[in-house]
Amino acid sequence: GDFVTMLVKLATAEDQTKAAAAQDKGGKKTASRKRRSDQRPLLRPIICICNNVYAPVLRPLRQIAQCYHVNAPTSARLGKRLEEICDIEGVGYDAWSLVELAKQNEGDIRSCLNSLQMISTRGHKLDSSSLKSSSIGAKDVQRSLFTIWAMVFTRPDASSLAFSKSSRSALGKRSTSGRVGQAVIEREYASMIVDTVRSSGEHERLMQGCFENYLRMEFRDLTHTRVANLCSDWFEFYDCVDTACRKNPSASEGLYGYLDYPLLAIHRTCSTPLGLSRGDFEYPHSEFEAYQGKQVALGIIQTLIACASSVRTRSSLNAVNVATGLLDYLLHILSPHLVTSNRHLLKGEERQRMTRLLEVMSSWQLSFVQNKDTNGQFVYRLEPPIDKLFGFTNQRPVYPILPMRYPVRQLVSQELERIRRFQQHRQEELEEKKDGEQKDTQAELKQAAKR
Repeated sequence: GDFVTMLVKLATAEDQTKAAAAQDKGGKKTASRKRRSDQRPLLRPIICICNNVYAPVLRPLRQIAQCYHVNAPTSARLGKRLEEICDIEGVGYDAWSLVELAKQNEGDIRSCLNSLQMISTRGHKLDSSSLKSSSIGAKDVQRSLFTIWAMVFTRPDASSLAFSKSSRSALGKRSTSGRVGQAVIEREYASMIVDTVRSSGEHERLMQGCFENYLRMEFRDLTHTRVANLCSDWFEFYDCVDTACRKNPSASEGLYGYLDYPLLAIHRTCSTPLGLSRGDFEYPHSEFEAYQGKQVALGIIQTLIACASSVRTRSSLNAVNVATGLLDYLLHILSPHLVTSNRHLLKGEERQRMTRLLEVMSSWQLSFVQNKDTNGQFVYRLEPPIDKLFGFTNQRPVYPILPMRYPVRQLVSQELERIRRFQQHRQEELEEKKDGEQKDTQAELKQAAKR
């Protein structure tokens, strides 16, 4: 909090100096104004990096800062950058392996560079064989999870299992010639899946990955009955068992063994000969995105509560009743029909709607802040952005929220800034008057003491 306050003062020193100079034209400078005018303006940019731009502590800084949202680079783009680094450092590579390395590390350039450094110290070349034969370029947990997912979604055959000694051992050496029936292969492969899932202990993450990706597998189900049975039977079965195990772990020890079999049902329903080779499988991220979205929403709601001008209002609100009982009505109040973009041309009901809008936004310390969108065009966005909590992602609302036209938002922003400066000037006058009264009282007390 203190660091953010210091940054805000440093960034707004020039504006404060200009405001103090304008106020001092008609009168004598006070000591506080002299100190304010002595502050040196900021002459260089300050770059701040954060994970959650809507944290309540960053609200003062967010109002004066230019915000840029940086997304994770694509695997192809990161692969191009890694090619340049390998050329400079003299590391052997092929383009496909660099893209695959970027995918395995989920766009983490630090992990990619560590992997390339390890390869260069060993004097090896980065190719497909080195990626598949070693653990370079992937974390152990994610590598084992992808291995299990590949087992779940791959349909085995005799040629893929009977050629190696390990496969014959897993099959129980049921055939001396190495030719095993398809039924035996599927049965033994199913037992391998169950054993592997049980030894990993990552039932929840494995089920999340299967649930998010099973519809991307090109298995034959023309009538959709297999998918319907899978959802109604095995997914529901897993949820029931998992819920029971979470509620009372000590009394549900006998249920843990049943968590392995829904993955086996997914294998028998959705497996294909190609498995994950098509590249459509993605690491499960919906839970993290939901958690991240929840944290962002909570930060916006907490900022809105902290901005309430009434202490009684702040004490009576929490995140739940704001999200369910206040937010929808507040956005309706903040969305009057305004057409005129010049305050001198406002008349009648439109002037009353503008006045009411300014009163509500001032009481909640809401404002429109100018920013640039992804196309480089200037737009005015609501701050704090409570409109982002309304509706669904990538779906426009049925009716318009907030004044939509750019000139109208600009007018509202200018009027709010004028009200804010008036309130700030009034507050400074009250403080100066209070300081003067205290000094007069102290002088009278000193004179009375001398007498």
